[in-house]
Amino acid sequence: MKNKIFTLLAVSALFIGTSFAQFEGKIVYSLDYELPEAMESQRAMLPATMDLIIGKEKTKIVQNTMMGSQIVISDTKTKESVLLMDMMGQKMAINMPAPTEEDLKNEELPTFKYDDKTKKIAGYKCKHAIMIVEDENGEVNEIDVYYTEEIPSEANSKLKGLKGFPLEYAMAPQGMVMTLTAKSVTKEKLPASEFNVPEGYKTMTMEEFKASMGM
Repeated sequence: MKNKIFTLLAVSALFIGTSFAQFEGKIVYSLDYELPEAMESQRAMLPATMDLIIGKEKTKIVQNTMMGSQIVISDTKTKESVLLMDMMGQKMAINMPAPTEEDLKNEELPTFKYDDKTKKIAGYKCKHAIMIVEDENGEVNEIDVYYTEEIPSEANSKLKGLKGFPLEYAMAPQGMVMTLTAKSVTKEKLPASEFNVPEGYKTMTMEEFKASMGM
């Protein structure tokens, strides 16, 4: 369960700190997995979709699994976020502080190679790029990315420098390969209440959450 939680957190964290001044609405991604044999039994417990809801100054990511829901609400100005977990009868609101100057200083940015490939995704003409990243073991990985220039290019903290907004790309957390593909993109005005923390959640720090999970 711990691995599943942090896999989902890794996906959610990709969009924290984004800024979308020219776009307001909702993007629904499908999530597809290539799992090692040892993890195949966990497939049904992984989320099938991820909703990215973009407001004027806040974003919200929603994932649902058999065990419950996970939501990340982020403030694009302060860079602070809150993780809402509703699982097994427990509702927790975990505060996630903004990255420090030291965090930003040590941040490793990916590089991109662009080519002439195109693909239509969720009604948008997307261009192709290869993102080159180095994992924690020092291995260099090349990841296919399809992006649109019709949505602002302030993509996210992991894809900084990409020339558009990613509508399809892959990740390889914890030995699996996870592909995110946009199913729909809807432009709409959103009320401020969309990004409120609902009542009934117990507020805690990330350290308190990890302690409660025995980590």
